Amino acid sequence: MYISSDFWESGKDESKNIDVCSEIIESIDWDCNVKTFFQTQSIGYQNSVFQAIVWFFENETEGIVLESFYIPSDDFFGFCSQLLEKYRDDVRIGHIAGTGFSKRDKKNNDSYYFSVLSNIQGWASWSRVWKNFNKQLKLYPSFKRAKVLDNSSIFSPFKIQWKHQFEWAILNRKTEFWRIMHQYVLIAGNYLSIVPDTDLTHYAYIKTKDTGISVFNDKLTHPLFIVADAISDLKYQESYFSIPVITTNKPDGYSFIEKKLLSFTRTSAVNERMKIPRIIHQIYEDPEGPPEFLLSLAETWKKLHPEWEYRFWNRKAIYDFMELTCPGFIPYYQSYPFNVQRWDAIRYLILYHIGGIYVDLDYECLQSLDTLLMDSTCCMGMEPAINSIIHLRPMIIGNALMAAVPKHPYMAAVIEDMKANISIDYRQGDSIQIMETTGPFMVTRVYEQFKKKRDITLLSGDLVAPLTMNEVQMLRTGKVTKKLEEKVEKAFAIHYFFGSWTSQTNEDRAL
Repeated sequence: MYISSDFWESGKDESKNIDVCSEIIESIDWDCNVKTFFQTQSIGYQNSVFQAIVWFFENETEGIVLESFYIPSDDFFGFCSQLLEKYRDDVRIGHIAGTGFSKRDKKNNDSYYFSVLSNIQGWASWSRVWKNFNKQLKLYPSFKRAKVLDNSSIFSPFKIQWKHQFEWAILNRKTEFWRIMHQYVLIAGNYLSIVPDTDLTHYAYIKTKDTGISVFNDKLTHPLFIVADAISDLKYQESYFSIPVITTNKPDGYSFIEKKLLSFTRTSAVNERMKIPRIIHQIYEDPEGPPEFLLSLAETWKKLHPEWEYRFWNRKAIYDFMELTCPGFIPYYQSYPFNVQRWDAIRYLILYHIGGIYVDLDYECLQSLDTLLMDSTCCMGMEPAINSIIHLRPMIIGNALMAAVPKHPYMAAVIEDMKANISIDYRQGDSIQIMETTGPFMVTRVYEQFKKKRDITLLSGDLVAPLTMNEVQMLRTGKVTKKLEEKVEKAFAIHYFFGSWTSQTNEDRAL
């Protein structure tokens, strides 16, 4: 057994990560040799994982990799072990996944299928794959010139998205994004992945009914032919990149609003069907007040929503509200190490207790949102698809534009999640810590666990966050393309992603 850990500066206790790993080692109850690899300084969680994998395959010809965030079922190790042995010398196979990509239409009783995609939520592989890792990365310019993605029926519909991921990670040698690099290596090496039809691991912070019950009973049914399931791979990429290829009836943001517009014929219908209180909330804690350019953006919301009440929340208003309405949350609020976590938390509390729409100050309104919000009791604005690609997530629900009726169960669930996970250390850097505890990753996680998803309307990024950060920069510098113009014309609002909160990850931790 190989055990590795990044340096953990929890409370400046340099030995804490060693103590935690020592407890793990002491709990091992089978006969095995234990080798350890502890970082002496923090290099970031993902960098640490990558170095640990390289170290592992430098010493072993094959093996199973399980990160601390994933819990295995009873079948996981047996599944991987059997297939490591079966395909040990089959150079067509490069990866064994412990978790599937999505529910697929099974046509037989096979225990697994083959894919051109990789999944690392618990997995296994061979050193024969990893020994060529750096060599394959150096060959990326040749890979690009050969147009490998363009000539692949499975990858070509999504070639722009994959190229963006690969170039962003590989050309900059960002080993913290080794997952993207690993996917590239599998494609460049023409490897197939083995994917189980039953998930054998689950994320540690997501509640699941899977308690480790055996599924295969040590007997695997192997596919007759070693061929990738192209339909499943295309469907997964459709979902991952939000690009319909074979699912022709998949709705997008524009069809959504078209249905909304056709559902009524007179203006008064909007008033009759508006359930969310007509109150616009914006927050800025700095006693000096927002700068002029943010105030000009705030005016766009007032101008296009003349019948709505506008409430501006400064530090005093926030504390008066909390003392009067939710004093029990004040200890949580004050315990956050970053100001932005408090700014995140207060918006959920305001929407839960008062209702209305919350919008960040770096948002410009282009059209009234009445049409988007009518008939809904809770609306969450999605982030641009590229953000999901960068963070290797199927989707990201934003928290910069949200609306809800008072006491909505989803907002209640968000608040409870903040309380429950306030002390969890994700050990992936300050920015990830913020997004996981109070930001977009947290609200996305709560949505994924929320049972009554029909009570939540997800507003497509096409409508409320149509531009990537690069496109925002182009717009601000006057480099406007026809495609960019079309995106803006169809949108109801633009998020400019000024991201002033990111500076807090290095300074200004306290109020």
